[in-house]
Amino acid sequence: MEFHLTDKLQYLCEKYDTPLQLYDEKMIRENVRELIKTFSEKFFFKQFFAVKALPNPVILKILLEEGCGLDCSSTSELYIAEKLGVSGENIMFTSNYTSKNDLKKALDINCIINLDDLSLVHDLNDVASQFPKLISFRLNPGIGKTHSETSSNILGGPNAKFGISVDNILEAYKYAKKYGAERFGIHMMTGSCILNNEYWKESITILINTIKKIEKELEIHFEFINIGGGIGIPYKPEESKININQLTEIIYQTFVKKKYLPQNLYMENGRYITGPYGWLVSKCHVIKESFGQTYYGLDSCMANLMRPGMYGAYHHISIPEKKNNEKHYANMVGTLCENNDWFAKNRLISKAEVGDIFVIHDTGAHSHSMGFQYNGKLRSPEVLYTNDNEFLLIREREKIENLYKNCNYNIK
Repeated sequence: MEFHLTDKLQYLCEKYDTPLQLYDEKMIRENVRELIKTFSEKFFFKQFFAVKALPNPVILKILLEEGCGLDCSSTSELYIAEKLGVSGENIMFTSNYTSKNDLKKALDINCIINLDDLSLVHDLNDVASQFPKLISFRLNPGIGKTHSETSSNILGGPNAKFGISVDNILEAYKYAKKYGAERFGIHMMTGSCILNNEYWKESITILINTIKKIEKELEIHFEFINIGGGIGIPYKPEESKININQLTEIIYQTFVKKKYLPQNLYMENGRYITGPYGWLVSKCHVIKESFGQTYYGLDSCMANLMRPGMYGAYHHISIPEKKNNEKHYANMVGTLCENNDWFAKNRLISKAEVGDIFVIHDTGAHSHSMGFQYNGKLRSPEVLYTNDNEFLLIREREKIENLYKNCNYNIK
């Protein structure tokens, strides 16, 4: 989509400098409202926002105001949930290869604990003074899919590290019931950035078959079914946004066909909610000509957006103030001392000059949250374009001294 704040770019960059991460409050609110409203027409539905996608407290507060719960995958994410006043069954805790200490923390705040392995039910029982009344397990249905550029984003199937196989999950619920669980849910997430709505039929069918078997053999009832996140977004200009009405109907009809309607349907989308409504704003500092190629050296790097370098992921890039310029093929690269530090290779883009502002699109999820400190790179500020058409600083730019505050200078 076109960048809609072109007329405010210069002001934004002068006020906060670059690089910076920008989000649009109005668009995020409208998008999550549409998702919740559409699914709620067919199901008793709850959306748990995947905190790992965008763990800024201001953004999380916005999503909580819109009726979301929080999907947490670490104790740090549980910490921010607590700070925001979220507790109990408004938190879904799904981690993997989880320590007993982390399980204890989840018990302490009484959230929904969603276990990723059969062994963890025993670990949970070891640390619990009383085993939780409500428990859930994560099913690996043996299949997975993604429309992103890397197979590591397939979260289900034989080569995924996540979830419990169909063969083992019955045993997990058997032990949970033995230890004192009385209420049950089940979770499944098989992929990431799924753009084909038809795919959900196959995975949900396996899930329902598994549920029916468990309920019959153990005489238990599932209060909720969590089908995970994974709804994709169109990173490339030629791709279309998911038809959420169609997806809801496909999922609903899959349950109807299998004669099993869930008491409650949960999802935990992250990317779909905020991804399209974030932009990494950066300036060109250097233009290099080498071996017949043009390199635009931006003042951002993989520490600001890891996905292209890590996955070869596509992010649309524009130079809004030069959109009518002659176009040519060029490379967009960052400042990191690492040859994976590319935003785009041989991309057709407007001809630019040093000082021009580049906008990298669809960075509202898995961008700032995946940052790191190699080369001592500093985390960029996060800025929210509010409903009042104002810019609000929601995370300050990291300072060099912050990198060394926990170091000991006095070693002899």
